Amino acid sequence: MGRPASTKKCQVCGWPGLVRNGTTSAGRQRWRCSSLGASTTKTRRDQIELSQFTQFISWVTGHDTQSSIDGTQTGRSFRKNIAWCWRIPIPAPPLTGEVHEQVFIDGTYLAYGWCLLVARSNTGLVVAWQWCHSENSAAYGKLLARIPPPLAVTTDGAGGALKAIKEHWPETTVQRCLLHVHRNNTRDLTQNPKTMAGKALLGLSRALLKVTSKTEAAKWATLLAAFHTEYSAYLKERTYARDNPLEAASRGKKPTGWWYTHERDRRVYQRLNRLYKAGDLFAYLTTAKQALERTTNPVESVNHQVKRVIKHHPGLSEDHLTCGIEWVLHSYTHNPDTPKQILKAWHAAGEPTRRLIPKKPRTTTRLGPKQHDTGLSSEEGLYTRKGWAGRPLNNP
Repeated sequence: MGRPASTKKCQVCGWPGLVRNGTTSAGRQRWRCSSLGASTTKTRRDQIELSQFTQFISWVTGHDTQSSIDGTQTGRSFRKNIAWCWRIPIPAPPLTGEVHEQVFIDGTYLAYGWCLLVARSNTGLVVAWQWCHSENSAAYGKLLARIPPPLAVTTDGAGGALKAIKEHWPETTVQRCLLHVHRNNTRDLTQNPKTMAGKALLGLSRALLKVTSKTEAAKWATLLAAFHTEYSAYLKERTYARDNPLEAASRGKKPTGWWYTHERDRRVYQRLNRLYKAGDLFAYLTTAKQALERTTNPVESVNHQVKRVIKHHPGLSEDHLTCGIEWVLHSYTHNPDTPKQILKAWHAAGEPTRRLIPKKPRTTTRLGPKQHDTGLSSEEGLYTRKGWAGRPLNNP
């Protein structure tokens, strides 16, 4: 029994039967026309695309350099092979409709003036992301609108996030990140406060991070109330502008004005007292049957992986940077598609080009005198002169 003939026709004479004729130096199967004796190779374009796209995903989400992948000094061959991969749209997070027990939201600022908002569930999956210029309520509203209201949401306390939560998730319990609360307190008190009240507040702030049960939370609340009882008069002390005119001038106070003498200590106490009364400090102990996460560390870890794209692939253009970051986020979504599935869906949709994120141009007004300009400057004497201007009179 002879060799089975290939169904591929000869490219020269159209002979329907080709036989195997060894392999090329690259290991590819060679086919020979039994009529003319001409040899050819069969190219699997789908396999080449899959290999290049898989290599692209591995590179953009990893830490390998371009030169280490293609074995050259510049990585030019690799860039040429994957140039078409930048056009493939990144699959959006699937809308499963699942009501999560806890969702963490946070924003991180990146190059080219971009801000990325990310939402991650307590199961470790990224459920949504949103590009914006700042952490405002409109951007957070776009992010939250894609997710069913969870049982609890943890945030660092950004004003835009709190406003969007109140508007889109009014029934969701808010848990403030305790690490951010402690960080804000330390910024006001420093690590080594000089006053007794400041030392007591710093101790309360540190103890806040160690609360693990409702009993410990009640004890902490008792200590906060005891602090107010002891230092209530201290926190109300005022300094009048007439007693310290220099500081009043620096603060922009009127001669009849005043300010709180210990405003930093007062600010820390007011912050802790306000958050405790709102129920934002210990919501992780009272919302669910078991204790929830009390910080935004789960979403902060995703932000760290996002910024690794900038670290490991410096020099990416704005479009390529946002594309690489979205591929990293896609790897954290629920059951992410494989490169083969993504390519199949892309070809079935007619190979659409990835939609670029619109960005409004920012117009800035330069402050101060102009440097190089096309207008006339009176300081240099270069302006249109009119009138007598010191010319000698011609007496008749």
